[in-house]
Amino acid sequence: MTRPPLTGSELIPDVVRCWPSARAVLDRYGLQGCGGPLGPAETLAYFARAHGVDLPRLLAEIEDAIASAGAAPAACASASDPAAAIYRRFFLGGIVATLTAGATWGAYLLLKLGFKGSFEAVTPHEVNAHGHAQVFGWVGLFVMGFAYQAFPRFKHGRLRRPRLAFATFPLYVGGLVLRTAGEALHPSEPLFWAGLGGSALEITAVGIFAWIVAETLLVPEPRPGVSDRYILAATGWFLLQAVYDAGLYVLTSTAASAEELIQRIATFQVPLRDMQIHGFATLMIFGVSQRYLPGMIGLRRVPERLADALLAALNLAILGEIAGFLGRRTTGSMAFAVLL
Repeated sequence: MTRPPLTGSELIPDVVRCWPSARAVLDRYGLQGCGGPLGPAETLAYFARAHGVDLPRLLAEIEDAIASAGAAPAACASASDPAAAIYRRFFLGGIVATLTAGATWGAYLLLKLGFKGSFEAVTPHEVNAHGHAQVFGWVGLFVMGFAYQAFPRFKHGRLRRPRLAFATFPLYVGGLVLRTAGEALHPSEPLFWAGLGGSALEITAVGIFAWIVAETLLVPEPRPGVSDRYILAATGWFLLQAVYDAGLYVLTSTAASAEELIQRIATFQVPLRDMQIHGFATLMIFGVSQRYLPGMIGLRRVPERLADALLAALNLAILGEIAGFLGRRTTGSMAFAVLL
């Protein structure tokens, strides 16, 4: 009896269960590690939309794989590729960070403020260390884990330089612990240097991460798209803010008086938040959304020229608010308010 051709309405687990040779085709387009051994309970058509694959092409390749199943089947990459689950350590690290130095420590600082009835109950160093643990620990680790898992699938390939990718985790987490402790327990000269070493580890890890992301996205086929450019811009801001954050750490840790400390925070901390929120987080969200949402929930794609123009405008706006704020604070000139 002749089998009817695939239509796209079939569920991935049913296809993989009936025709294991189809798994190699799905893995090639980004299934690796997703949804367990048989894949997620979604249709082939949905998979094609979400992964940016032409559905007739996908169905034709699966049909060819089924037809040639008499030959030795291709190995399932997800069963033996440790990079397919690399995101787990980053997600778990992010959860641990936000439940310890994030939410729990933040609640402790609020209790100190409440019981003592004074904002002086908590030092600016403790507050900044808490903020650093949230941005670098929670947001940073989640973004890195997601990127290592999803971005290779955007390009229908595998993670580039997986050994280096794995190495970024201990580098980043070690740097996060040293940097957070060094600032939270100020003043202590040994811990200051430990914190500065932690910043160096964070910068190194983010630099390697940015390199891997660039190599992953800038492949000739499929050619880099507008969502890739948003993601690359966000990754650049991630690296830039890590370097800037190290400089701010030195400035705040070496302030000679409380007045000088407040002055340095008031002048140099706002641009850091602009880099982190508008440069890193916002552009990353916009980039991933343009890649995922049209296929997954049927939104119309933003025209590429418009998206590129908005990307340029957003980056100019971020540079403007940074330069405007720093200029206004350091010179006192209202002319810089125009940039803001």
